[in-house]
Amino acid sequence: MKTMSDVPEVSIVVSNYNSSDLINGALESVVAYGGDVVWDCMVLDDASTDGGFALVDEKYKKDPRFLFVQNEKNVGFSALNVALDRMRGTYLMTLDTDAKIWPGTLRALLTFMETHPEAGAATGNLHYPSGNIQNYYRRHMTPLVCFYTTVPGRFIDKYFLGLRHYNSYHLTDLDTTRVFEIEMAPVACLMLRREALGSEIMDPRFRMFIDVDLCRRIYDRGYKIFLVPDAKATHIKTASFGKMSIKKFDRQYYDGLKIYLKKFFPASYPLMVVVLWIDQILRAFLKSTVGRAPMR
Repeated sequence: MKTMSDVPEVSIVVSNYNSSDLINGALESVVAYGGDVVWDCMVLDDASTDGGFALVDEKYKKDPRFLFVQNEKNVGFSALNVALDRMRGTYLMTLDTDAKIWPGTLRALLTFMETHPEAGAATGNLHYPSGNIQNYYRRHMTPLVCFYTTVPGRFIDKYFLGLRHYNSYHLTDLDTTRVFEIEMAPVACLMLRREALGSEIMDPRFRMFIDVDLCRRIYDRGYKIFLVPDAKATHIKTASFGKMSIKKFDRQYYDGLKIYLKKFFPASYPLMVVVLWIDQILRAFLKSTVGRAPMR
């Protein structure tokens, strides 16, 4: 029988901001489907205004495997950084409040990480509540990739290049039935090797692009990121971002992208600032005239 004296194989970190009605679902999935993995779980509330931990079932608050941490001030995803020192697990795993793991997921990810030392992180197949698979994986963001997500770039790619860059970035050829190196994975259900993280999980400068930055840093430290098909989770997706106004979302998107480009591609940064400024103008024009803009 597993006890809290055991060193956890995996420390799970659930971070919540204004998705408090979904926390119980995430925690229930961990308890129900943790299987034979020795785990503990930190639940962070980042100064939510929708009830926070008041909506969490008492059975989880009384379970010694759970640690609840309340932030008095909203600091964004960098709240996860406290888990590096406060959690004891050999591996860390981020789990969104709007995600629920399936049976066997923890064991599949743990086994993969233990048998693939080159893996800095591993994720599973993410499914919508309908059961359909989410294509939520990407190649690394670079200045060239960034250009082809803009309105001028999408026009060139669509009408002259057969969506070559869009398909490459979005991994449209991804075979979700086999192990696949994916470069960029969301933090919805992501197991992490401590040695691949350095001094922090999340860069506190980011409000958006946190997973893009995290995955880039993992590769820069000499590790890779993989999709493990036997691991699965249901993910509502945008449960928190979906509550954000379009104006605020766009502002955080461009702010995060600029921080990322300046951090990893400083030589290209001045040019990319101009490119993104043009993209913002064109997108605003298209939305006001035809009611929509190209998908990024």
